[in-house]
Amino acid sequence: MRITRRRLLLGGLTAGAAGVGAAVAAGGGTDGGGAADGDPAVGGAHGRGGADGRPLAPLPPAVTSDVRQHAWDAVLRRDADGNVLAPRFHRLVLCDLAAEPTPARAHAAEAALRRLERAVPRGPDGVLVTVGWGPAWFRRIGVASPVPAPRALAPTEAPRLDDHVVVHLAADDEALLDRVERALFAGATLPGAGDVSLSGLLRVQARRTGFVGAGLPRRHQPGTVGLPTDRPIAREAPLYMGFRSGLRRNQATEDDVTIADGPWAGGTTMHVSAMDLTLDTWYHGVDEAGRVRRMFAADRTPADVDRHPRGLDNPARDLAAVARRHGVVGHAESMAGVRRNGRPRILRRDFDSADGDAAQVHFVALGRSIADFEATREAMNAARVTNEGAGVGAQVNNGINEWITVTARGNYLLPPRPQRICPGLAGWSA
Repeated sequence: MRITRRRLLLGGLTAGAAGVGAAVAAGGGTDGGGAADGDPAVGGAHGRGGADGRPLAPLPPAVTSDVRQHAWDAVLRRDADGNVLAPRFHRLVLCDLAAEPTPARAHAAEAALRRLERAVPRGPDGVLVTVGWGPAWFRRIGVASPVPAPRALAPTEAPRLDDHVVVHLAADDEALLDRVERALFAGATLPGAGDVSLSGLLRVQARRTGFVGAGLPRRHQPGTVGLPTDRPIAREAPLYMGFRSGLRRNQATEDDVTIADGPWAGGTTMHVSAMDLTLDTWYHGVDEAGRVRRMFAADRTPADVDRHPRGLDNPARDLAAVARRHGVVGHAESMAGVRRNGRPRILRRDFDSADGDAAQVHFVALGRSIADFEATREAMNAARVTNEGAGVGAQVNNGINEWITVTARGNYLLPPRPQRICPGLAGWSA
């Protein structure tokens, strides 16, 4: 079910969600954003904008056309085969509350984001922004959390369990992305936008940076621990492991991962994990055919990958039989058994990183519920197919598990845009 702005405003969601949607539809004023009253994009002259009645600047049409924060695909570029191309540069900014959350502080943060969105185009040529809220936020305001606390999802991992507010920023222009991040969190002024600081509400605890796109892994290879020093990563590789992420047949759609009803309809859930990579043996101990078998399926070849630029179909199989026959189980085929209606249950927006001069993946997975991510990740373990006789262990010859170490996990709600700041806070609506 695609939750459009029109459906939200016509009452297709719950009364609470429709109420905040209607408040956005009535939004107007200038509030420092340079917008004229009565902007036709929102159809009203003045908005409530919080307990004190100050108006919020209306949002541009490119933003109001879809209430879903996670609806990026319409503005992202695509390759010749129709695959969505991820923004090239990313920031995950993990925050705690800087002050007691109040309607006035929520209003100020929402107004700052609106000034940003009116000054910088929404898309890879500008910036894409989502704001996610962990279980601690909902405990703080006495509301049942729509996402569970994170937990370890494999016997071999002992991750740090994060519980923050997370702001995901993405753009093709790294310099612009840096300017936006500094304006939001470090007090810098963004030309054309004025003050867009979120520091009255949020305080940065950690930041994770990264990239995805041809040439970028190779550019970051020198001096990055965990990567081979004597063999360059292929120039065209968009990620450290040499393969593309997010091919059409191997992704859920934005509609698939959208929450269809209830108080958070139009939103989605987001899991964020950090993983260290150790890829020396990926490139030295395994040849190209072996890497394909481990990334995709035991009977796939490099030629198969070349022939299917939109992604390989991976039907559910008896993985124990695969292990006995081939002595290896593929990463993609291990997760095929938990698909929904033939499609993956999560939408991946992961990216590589050289934070701390170490090779990492920051894995961002959107799903209708966190249970969708957890089922997918637990299937990746392929725990039931370990077969010492065939040489398949919990990590060895078991997908890509041998080369990754999970160091952190966090679960978040991405509310629909009208609720993206302080979702559920009493007395506040955008």
